[in-house]
Amino acid sequence: MKIFIIFPKDSEALFNKNSKRTFGGASVQMYNIAKELSNYNNIDVYSIIPEYKQINFDDKDKFRLIKIYNETDNILLKFIKFLKKIFLLRPHAIIQHGLTTESCILAFFCWMLKIKFVFMFAHDVEVRGLRQSDNSKVKLFKLLLKCSYALITQNKYQEQTLLRNYKKNSLILYNGFEIKEKLNLKNKNKFILWVARCDSWKKPDLFIKLAKRNKAIQFVMICPKSSDQKYYDRIQKEAKKIKNLEFIEFVPYYEIEEYFKKALLFVNTSLHEGFPQTFIQAWMFSTPIISLHVNPDEIITKYECGIFCSGDFELMNRGLHRLYSDKVLYKQMAKNAFEYAWKFHNVKNNVKELLSILE
Repeated sequence: MKIFIIFPKDSEALFNKNSKRTFGGASVQMYNIAKELSNYNNIDVYSIIPEYKQINFDDKDKFRLIKIYNETDNILLKFIKFLKKIFLLRPHAIIQHGLTTESCILAFFCWMLKIKFVFMFAHDVEVRGLRQSDNSKVKLFKLLLKCSYALITQNKYQEQTLLRNYKKNSLILYNGFEIKEKLNLKNKNKFILWVARCDSWKKPDLFIKLAKRNKAIQFVMICPKSSDQKYYDRIQKEAKKIKNLEFIEFVPYYEIEEYFKKALLFVNTSLHEGFPQTFIQAWMFSTPIISLHVNPDEIITKYECGIFCSGDFELMNRGLHRLYSDKVLYKQMAKNAFEYAWKFHNVKNNVKELLSILE
Protein backbone atom coordinates (compact mmCIF):
# COMPACT_ATOMS: atom_id res chain seq x y z
CA MET A 1 0.00 0.00 0.00
CA LYS A 2 1.20 3.51 -0.85
CA ILE A 3 0.23 6.33 1.50
CA PHE A 4 0.75 10.06 1.08
CA ILE A 5 0.90 12.08 4.30
CA ILE A 6 0.48 15.80 3.74
CA PHE A 7 2.32 18.03 6.18
CA PRO A 8 1.09 21.55 7.03
CA LYS A 9 3.17 24.34 5.52
CA ASP A 10 4.53 25.34 8.95
CA SER A 11 6.28 21.99 9.54
CA GLU A 12 9.78 23.18 8.63
CA ALA A 13 11.22 22.98 12.16
CA LEU A 14 10.44 19.24 12.30
CA PHE A 15 12.71 18.59 9.30
CA ASN A 16 15.41 21.16 9.99
CA LYS A 17 17.03 21.43 13.40
CA ASN A 18 18.24 24.93 12.58
CA SER A 19 14.76 26.29 11.90
CA LYS A 20 13.04 28.34 14.61
CA ARG A 21 9.77 28.53 12.77
CA THR A 22 6.64 27.93 14.83
CA PHE A 23 4.87 24.62 14.22
CA GLY A 24 1.58 23.22 15.47
CA GLY A 25 0.09 20.02 16.80
CA ALA A 26 -1.08 18.87 13.36
CA SER A 27 2.53 18.81 12.15
CA VAL A 28 3.62 16.77 15.16
CA GLN A 29 0.82 14.27 14.69
CA MET A 30 1.59 13.75 11.00
CA TYR A 31 5.26 13.28 11.92
CA ASN A 32 4.46 10.62 14.51
CA ILE A 33 2.16 8.74 12.13
CA ALA A 34 4.62 8.83 9.22
CA LYS A 35 7.47 7.65 11.44
CA GLU A 36 5.45 4.73 12.83
CA LEU A 37 4.19 3.70 9.37
CA SER A 38 7.80 3.47 8.20
CA ASN A 39 8.15 0.36 10.38
CA TYR A 40 5.69 -1.55 8.17
CA ASN A 41 7.41 -3.45 5.34
CA ASN A 42 4.24 -3.66 3.24
CA ILE A 43 3.61 0.10 3.24
CA ASP A 44 5.36 2.82 1.25
CA VAL A 45 4.95 6.13 3.06
CA TYR A 46 5.59 9.42 1.27
CA SER A 47 5.71 12.62 3.34
CA ILE A 48 4.57 15.58 1.27
CA ILE A 49 6.27 18.83 2.29
CA PRO A 50 6.92 22.25 0.73
CA GLU A 51 10.26 23.05 -0.89
CA TYR A 52 12.19 23.68 2.32
CA LYS A 53 15.76 24.80 1.59
CA GLN A 54 17.46 22.65 4.21
CA ILE A 55 16.68 19.15 5.56
CA ASN A 56 18.48 18.16 8.75
CA PHE A 57 16.80 15.94 11.36
CA ASP A 58 17.57 12.78 13.31
CA ASP A 59 14.86 10.53 11.84
CA LYS A 60 15.79 11.20 8.21
CA ASP A 61 16.29 7.50 7.45
CA LYS A 62 12.67 6.79 8.41
CA PHE A 63 11.13 9.35 6.05
CA ARG A 64 10.64 9.44 2.31
CA LEU A 65 10.26 13.17 1.76
CA ILE A 66 8.76 14.63 -1.39
CA LYS A 67 9.11 18.36 -1.97
CA ILE A 68 6.31 19.23 -4.35
CA TYR A 69 5.65 22.96 -4.26
CA ASN A 70 6.92 26.29 -3.00
CA GLU A 71 5.06 27.89 -0.14
CA THR A 72 4.56 31.01 -2.25
CA ASP A 73 2.83 29.07 -5.07
CA ASN A 74 -0.84 29.89 -5.52
CA ILE A 75 -3.46 27.23 -4.88
CA LEU A 76 -3.85 26.34 -8.59
CA LEU A 77 -0.13 25.80 -9.12
CA LYS A 78 0.09 23.71 -5.92
CA PHE A 79 -2.66 21.42 -7.16
CA ILE A 80 -1.17 21.01 -10.62
CA LYS A 81 2.18 19.98 -9.10
CA PHE A 82 0.47 17.72 -6.56
CA LEU A 83 -1.72 15.99 -9.14
CA LYS A 84 1.33 15.27 -11.30
CA LYS A 85 2.90 13.47 -8.34
CA ILE A 86 -0.34 11.57 -7.67
CA PHE A 87 -0.48 10.29 -11.27
CA LEU A 88 3.21 9.36 -11.11
CA LEU A 89 3.16 7.42 -7.83
CA ARG A 90 -0.52 6.32 -7.67
CA PRO A 91 -1.08 6.35 -3.88
CA HIS A 92 -3.84 4.20 -2.43
CA ALA A 93 -4.55 6.64 0.38
CA ILE A 94 -3.87 10.26 1.37
CA ILE A 95 -3.97 11.51 4.97
CA GLN A 96 -4.30 15.18 5.83
CA HIS A 97 -4.79 17.02 9.16
CA GLY A 98 -6.36 20.45 9.68
CA LEU A 99 -9.13 22.20 7.72
CA THR A 100 -8.36 24.43 4.73
CA THR A 101 -10.02 25.13 1.38
CA GLU A 102 -7.32 22.90 -0.15
CA SER A 103 -8.54 20.02 2.05
CA CYS A 104 -11.97 20.19 0.45
CA ILE A 105 -10.66 20.34 -3.12
CA LEU A 106 -8.25 17.49 -2.45
CA ALA A 107 -11.05 15.33 -1.04
CA PHE A 108 -13.00 15.86 -4.28
CA PHE A 109 -10.03 14.91 -6.51
CA CYS A 110 -9.35 11.81 -4.42
CA TRP A 111 -13.00 10.79 -4.73
CA MET A 112 -12.78 11.24 -8.50
CA LEU A 113 -9.55 9.21 -8.71
CA LYS A 114 -10.75 6.52 -6.28
CA ILE A 115 -8.04 7.32 -3.73
CA LYS A 116 -8.95 6.92 -0.07
CA PHE A 117 -8.81 10.40 1.46
CA VAL A 118 -8.61 10.39 5.26
CA PHE A 119 -9.22 13.76 6.87
CA MET A 120 -8.26 14.39 10.50
CA PHE A 121 -9.91 17.27 12.34
CA ALA A 122 -7.60 19.36 14.50
CA HIS A 123 -9.38 22.13 16.43
CA ASP A 124 -12.98 21.93 17.70
CA VAL A 125 -14.07 24.85 15.48
CA GLU A 126 -13.24 22.82 12.36
CA VAL A 127 -16.21 20.48 12.80
CA ARG A 128 -18.39 23.56 12.27
CA GLY A 129 -16.61 24.27 8.99
CA LEU A 130 -14.45 27.07 10.39
CA ARG A 131 -10.74 27.73 10.03
CA GLN A 132 -8.71 27.46 13.21
CA SER A 133 -6.63 30.53 12.31
CA ASP A 134 -9.43 33.12 12.20
CA ASN A 135 -12.77 31.29 12.59
CA SER A 136 -13.71 32.18 9.01
CA LYS A 137 -16.07 29.87 7.10
CA VAL A 138 -14.64 27.29 4.71
CA LYS A 139 -17.22 27.47 1.92
CA LEU A 140 -16.44 24.03 0.45
CA PHE A 141 -16.70 22.24 3.80
CA LYS A 142 -19.64 20.05 2.75
CA LEU A 143 -17.61 18.85 -0.25
CA LEU A 144 -15.00 17.58 2.20
CA LEU A 145 -17.65 15.75 4.22
CA LYS A 146 -19.16 14.18 1.13
CA CYS A 147 -15.96 13.07 -0.62
CA SER A 148 -13.71 11.91 2.24
CA TYR A 149 -13.21 8.17 2.63
CA ALA A 150 -12.96 8.55 6.42
CA LEU A 151 -13.31 11.40 8.90
CA ILE A 152 -11.18 11.26 12.04
CA THR A 153 -12.15 13.30 15.11
CA GLN A 154 -10.19 13.99 18.29
CA ASN A 155 -12.93 13.90 20.91
CA LYS A 156 -16.61 13.22 21.54
CA TYR A 157 -17.62 16.85 21.03
CA GLN A 158 -16.23 16.78 17.49
CA GLU A 159 -17.83 13.41 16.76
CA GLN A 160 -21.25 14.47 18.06
CA THR A 161 -21.17 17.87 16.34
CA LEU A 162 -20.56 16.26 12.94
CA LEU A 163 -23.33 13.75 13.53
CA ARG A 164 -25.81 16.32 14.82
CA ASN A 165 -25.16 19.11 12.30
CA TYR A 166 -24.26 17.15 9.18
CA LYS A 167 -25.37 13.54 9.86
CA LYS A 168 -21.80 12.39 9.22
CA ASN A 169 -20.18 9.54 11.10
CA SER A 170 -16.57 9.77 12.19
CA LEU A 171 -14.05 7.77 14.17
CA ILE A 172 -12.46 9.15 17.33
CA LEU A 173 -8.74 8.47 17.16
CA TYR A 174 -6.68 10.04 19.89
CA ASN A 175 -3.33 11.54 18.94
CA GLY A 176 -0.40 9.18 19.45
CA PHE A 177 3.22 9.48 20.54
CA GLU A 178 6.14 7.11 20.76
CA ILE A 179 6.15 6.34 24.48
CA LYS A 180 9.44 4.90 25.72
CA GLU A 181 9.83 6.23 29.24
CA LYS A 182 8.42 4.42 32.24
CA LEU A 183 6.86 6.14 35.21
CA ASN A 184 9.71 8.19 36.67
CA LEU A 185 9.41 11.03 39.17
CA LYS A 186 13.07 11.19 40.23
CA ASN A 187 14.11 13.84 37.71
CA LYS A 188 11.23 16.25 38.36
CA ASN A 189 12.26 19.84 38.99
CA LYS A 190 9.97 22.18 40.84
CA PHE A 191 8.90 24.38 37.94
CA ILE A 192 5.49 24.93 36.39
CA LEU A 193 5.40 24.66 32.58
CA TRP A 194 3.29 26.37 29.91
CA VAL A 195 3.78 25.62 26.20
CA ALA A 196 1.72 27.16 23.39
CA ARG A 197 1.84 29.47 20.39
CA CYS A 198 1.29 33.10 21.34
CA ASP A 199 -2.35 33.37 20.24
CA SER A 200 -4.73 35.53 22.27
CA TRP A 201 -7.24 32.68 22.71
CA LYS A 202 -4.53 30.57 24.37
CA LYS A 203 -4.44 33.22 27.12
CA PRO A 204 -0.72 33.46 27.86
CA ASP A 205 -1.49 36.52 29.98
CA LEU A 206 -3.21 34.29 32.55
CA PHE A 207 -0.08 32.18 32.98
CA ILE A 208 1.88 35.38 33.59
CA LYS A 209 -0.75 36.38 36.15
CA LEU A 210 -0.37 32.98 37.83
CA ALA A 211 3.40 33.46 38.06
CA LYS A 212 2.90 36.93 39.58
CA ARG A 213 0.65 35.43 42.27
CA ASN A 214 3.22 32.75 43.21
CA LYS A 215 6.61 34.43 43.46
CA ALA A 216 8.14 31.59 45.50
CA ILE A 217 7.57 29.08 42.66
CA GLN A 218 9.54 28.87 39.40
CA PHE A 219 7.60 29.09 36.11
CA VAL A 220 8.75 28.31 32.56
CA MET A 221 6.87 29.69 29.55
CA ILE A 222 7.67 28.38 26.05
CA CYS A 223 5.83 30.76 23.75
CA PRO A 224 6.62 30.76 19.98
CA LYS A 225 5.48 33.72 17.91
CA SER A 226 2.08 33.87 16.25
CA SER A 227 1.02 36.01 13.30
CA ASP A 228 0.16 38.90 15.64
CA GLN A 229 3.56 40.49 16.28
CA LYS A 230 2.19 43.31 18.47
CA TYR A 231 0.45 40.86 20.78
CA TYR A 232 3.58 38.72 21.01
CA ASP A 233 5.75 41.75 21.85
CA ARG A 234 3.35 42.76 24.63
CA ILE A 235 3.27 39.25 26.14
CA GLN A 236 7.05 38.91 25.95
CA LYS A 237 7.55 42.31 27.60
CA GLU A 238 5.15 41.45 30.45
CA ALA A 239 6.69 38.00 30.99
CA LYS A 240 10.23 39.31 31.22
CA LYS A 241 9.24 41.60 34.09
CA ILE A 242 8.55 38.56 36.30
CA LYS A 243 11.68 37.33 38.11
CA ASN A 244 10.34 33.82 38.80
CA LEU A 245 9.22 33.33 35.16
CA GLU A 246 11.61 32.14 32.46
CA PHE A 247 10.33 33.18 29.03
CA ILE A 248 11.57 31.05 26.09
CA GLU A 249 10.62 32.05 22.55
CA PHE A 250 11.28 28.73 20.83
CA VAL A 251 12.41 25.19 21.65
CA PRO A 252 13.11 22.68 18.84
CA TYR A 253 10.79 19.67 18.64
CA TYR A 254 13.70 17.37 19.48
CA GLU A 255 14.36 19.15 22.77
CA ILE A 256 10.87 20.00 24.00
CA GLU A 257 10.31 16.66 25.73
CA GLU A 258 13.09 17.45 28.20
CA TYR A 259 10.90 20.24 29.60
CA PHE A 260 7.90 17.93 29.97
CA LYS A 261 10.11 15.31 31.68
CA LYS A 262 11.41 17.76 34.25
CA ALA A 263 8.29 19.87 34.84
CA LEU A 264 6.42 19.32 38.07
CA LEU A 265 3.12 20.49 36.56
CA PHE A 266 1.81 21.57 33.17
CA VAL A 267 -0.68 24.45 32.92
CA ASN A 268 -3.12 25.09 30.06
CA THR A 269 -5.00 28.41 29.91
CA SER A 270 -6.60 28.15 26.43
CA LEU A 271 -10.25 29.07 25.99
CA HIS A 272 -10.78 26.06 23.70
CA GLU A 273 -8.79 23.36 21.89
CA GLY A 274 -9.30 20.05 20.11
CA PHE A 275 -7.13 17.58 22.00
CA PRO A 276 -3.90 19.44 22.83
CA GLN A 277 -0.73 17.58 21.90
CA THR A 278 0.87 19.16 24.96
CA PHE A 279 -1.54 17.26 27.23
CA ILE A 280 -0.22 13.96 25.90
CA GLN A 281 3.38 15.11 26.07
CA ALA A 282 2.88 16.02 29.72
CA TRP A 283 1.09 12.80 30.66
CA MET A 284 3.55 10.49 28.89
CA PHE A 285 6.24 11.91 31.18
CA SER A 286 4.11 11.58 34.32
CA THR A 287 3.35 15.31 34.54
CA PRO A 288 -0.13 16.18 35.90
CA ILE A 289 -2.09 18.99 34.22
CA ILE A 290 -3.93 21.99 35.59
CA SER A 291 -6.34 23.16 32.88
CA LEU A 292 -8.46 26.28 33.09
CA HIS A 293 -11.04 25.65 30.33
CA VAL A 294 -10.05 22.55 28.33
CA ASN A 295 -11.01 19.02 29.41
CA PRO A 296 -11.49 16.86 26.27
CA ASP A 297 -13.96 14.05 26.92
CA GLU A 298 -13.58 14.89 30.66
CA ILE A 299 -10.34 12.91 30.68
CA ILE A 300 -8.60 15.04 33.32
CA THR A 301 -11.36 14.38 35.83
CA LYS A 302 -12.28 10.85 34.75
CA TYR A 303 -8.73 9.50 35.00
CA GLU A 304 -7.64 11.86 37.81
CA CYS A 305 -4.50 12.95 36.00
CA GLY A 306 -4.73 16.61 36.91
CA ILE A 307 -7.12 19.36 37.98
CA PHE A 308 -9.81 20.86 35.74
CA CYS A 309 -10.83 24.36 36.84
CA SER A 310 -14.06 25.03 34.86
CA GLY A 311 -12.85 28.49 33.88
CA ASP A 312 -12.19 29.56 37.49
CA PHE A 313 -8.77 31.24 37.79
CA GLU A 314 -8.86 31.19 41.60
CA LEU A 315 -9.52 27.45 41.51
CA MET A 316 -6.53 27.07 39.20
CA ASN A 317 -4.35 28.96 41.65
CA ARG A 318 -5.53 26.82 44.59
CA GLY A 319 -5.08 23.66 42.54
CA LEU A 320 -1.49 24.62 41.81
CA HIS A 321 -0.76 25.01 45.52
CA ARG A 322 -2.52 21.76 46.33
CA LEU A 323 -0.51 19.66 43.88
CA TYR A 324 2.70 21.53 44.65
CA SER A 325 2.48 20.79 48.37
CA ASP A 326 0.62 17.45 48.66
CA LYS A 327 3.22 14.81 47.72
CA VAL A 328 0.84 11.86 48.11
CA LEU A 329 -1.80 13.38 45.82
CA TYR A 330 0.85 14.47 43.33
CA LYS A 331 2.41 11.01 43.10
CA GLN A 332 -0.99 9.39 42.50
CA MET A 333 -1.95 11.87 39.76
CA ALA A 334 1.46 11.48 38.10
CA LYS A 335 0.99 7.70 38.08
CA ASN A 336 -2.54 8.07 36.65
CA ALA A 337 -1.23 10.43 33.95
CA PHE A 338 1.38 7.99 32.70
CA GLU A 339 -0.97 4.99 32.76
CA TYR A 340 -3.62 6.90 30.82
CA ALA A 341 -1.11 8.03 28.16
CA TRP A 342 0.30 4.53 27.78
CA LYS A 343 -3.16 3.01 27.31
CA PHE A 344 -4.71 5.54 24.92
CA HIS A 345 -1.94 7.52 23.22
CA ASN A 346 0.69 5.01 22.18
CA VAL A 347 1.22 5.71 18.48
CA LYS A 348 1.77 2.02 17.71
CA ASN A 349 -1.80 1.18 18.70
CA ASN A 350 -3.27 4.29 17.07
CA VAL A 351 -1.60 3.59 13.72
CA LYS A 352 -2.87 0.00 13.79
CA GLU A 353 -6.38 1.39 14.16
CA LEU A 354 -5.80 3.85 11.33
CA LEU A 355 -4.60 1.04 9.05
CA SER A 356 -7.65 -1.06 9.89
CA ILE A 357 -9.76 1.77 8.45
CA LEU A 358 -7.76 1.83 5.22
CA GLU A 359 -7.60 -1.93 4.77
